[in-house]
Amino acid sequence: MERYEPSLPQEINQGSQQAARPHRSWKLGQRAAQGTLVLLLCAGGFLSLFPLGRAFTRSALLLPALLTASEPPPLAAAGDAIRFTRLTLFPNTSRTVDLDIYEPATPPPPIPGGREVIIDVPGAGDQRSLGQLVNLSQSLAREGIIDVNVGTPELFDYRVSAQEGQAVVQAFELMERWPGVNPRHIGIITFSVGSLLAYDAAADPRIRDKVAFVGTLGGYADVTTLLRTMGTRSQDINGQTQRWEPIATTPYVLYRSVGYLFSPADQKLLQKAFPFSIGFPPPLPAAQVARLSPAGAAYYHLLEGDQAGNVNRNLAALSPSLKALFAQLSPLSVISQIRAPIHLLHERSDPAVPYSQDVEMAAALARLHHPYDLAAYTIFEHVVVNLKSSLNQTLSDGSKLLGVLTSIMLVGS
Repeated sequence: MERYEPSLPQEINQGSQQAARPHRSWKLGQRAAQGTLVLLLCAGGFLSLFPLGRAFTRSALLLPALLTASEPPPLAAAGDAIRFTRLTLFPNTSRTVDLDIYEPATPPPPIPGGREVIIDVPGAGDQRSLGQLVNLSQSLAREGIIDVNVGTPELFDYRVSAQEGQAVVQAFELMERWPGVNPRHIGIITFSVGSLLAYDAAADPRIRDKVAFVGTLGGYADVTTLLRTMGTRSQDINGQTQRWEPIATTPYVLYRSVGYLFSPADQKLLQKAFPFSIGFPPPLPAAQVARLSPAGAAYYHLLEGDQAGNVNRNLAALSPSLKALFAQLSPLSVISQIRAPIHLLHERSDPAVPYSQDVEMAAALARLHHPYDLAAYTIFEHVVVNLKSSLNQTLSDGSKLLGVLTSIMLVGS
């Protein structure tokens, strides 16, 4: 006998299914909202409670200030008030040390406690009032970091000296005792030829085990290979030769830093050949070049770049005292003594210091198994942000810069 099972009319069954759909949609929406809330809470906790998250957050706030060379409204509104102090140190030497200190005017937060310090070494010349440097210092201070710009009479006068690293050491030791500072969270960043001061200080036995990091933008590695690049007007990048044309400031600094080793007659002619100017002056007349000493003539041709085929001969003709000084002025001579990780940043087409210098530094650090990273940029003009960079350049280089900033911010986060 067949079993009879009554069924609902088709219209009623379809109505029940349609009534259930809004309920299921509401349930799914509720679960999606709950999942989103959990993700937001986790992200907020990571960004605020974990060191890496705090470092990323601070870097994300700083990045627009660096790319636009001005403080963005969120940073200016939410950041700390700033206190500025200008100090001159008179150590037990004939040199003075000038410090511009930008620091938050508020007490350090309970987490992480003591503040991070960045000791900042600008390049040759007195750059203390340069708009982008002031913006960088103020932006760092608004993010809770003490920024200390270090200057010396030698650097202000466009001269690089092997003794100037002592100025950075003295600034470092002062900041170790500065109120509200965590002495284990002090790093050094530097621009252009100021890199020598940073490397020399980071290698100094008094502080080398305390330096949290070294960061360089547009730095150099070795004076002799820099002179070779000057002499040939070309640079070697991973086995490929590329044309390179320097700006007039480069030979000016290279002459002023070693000029005292030449005779007064040589100095007079070399000063005429490489003055402080925007562009290169006309070459010296042949009769004046003939009056230079053999070493003076060799140095002239290297800086002038008019004897590309004789670079090796001109380098060999330099005096032993010059060659010894080149070794003292070369950061490569001290990197084996540095303990801190090193961040190398460089513009690919840098006309002041060739990109090949940091490629050479990176290769040397790799041979030493020293922790480092090298990032090439197109948004800089030597050490100044190019505000006319394209959107693609800004996005590409901005992501790399964010990674470097996060590493630096992590020290004090």
